Amino acid sequence: MKKYKNAVAVIMLAVVIAVAASLTACQTEEYVVENHDWQFKFAQSSETGEVIFCSEEFAEGFPDAKIMEMTAKAENGKLIATDGENEMVFTYAVEKAVPRESTIYDIADEKGIKGNASVGKTTYADGSAEYTLIISFEGRAFYFKAPVE
Repeated sequence: MKKYKNAVAVIMLAVVIAVAASLTACQTEEYVVENHDWQFKFAQSSETGEVIFCSEEFAEGFPDAKIMEMTAKAENGKLIATDGENEMVFTYAVEKAVPRESTIYDIADEKGIKGNASVGKTTYADGSAEYTLIISFEGRAFYFKAPVE
């Protein structure tokens, strides 16, 4: 009977450790720029707040903005945003990462233009959510989204 109690205790301990490990993993979710196919939402003037470019999806909400389709991808230390004809290529390095909140990156291009990028998760009132990437440089902020999977 004692061996049975010891076996049950060991199994219970293993279950508690497994549950604690999975909860810890959920609580330390990191938001990173890699491993996403970023879709452009809009670009905004940092000075005036005016939306100057937007994707077709947001055109109705920003009638004065020019339509632009763009994607972004980060891998091997490079963040590349392209509209199919033009590319913005930045190197990036983590400035600050706060688990479950956001990651802020320092970015720079080959011409010496510097800025920041941030990645987080936006949760809307209806409960839906998406990952958000904001690239800011030279008085403009470009907003991208990626699905939460």
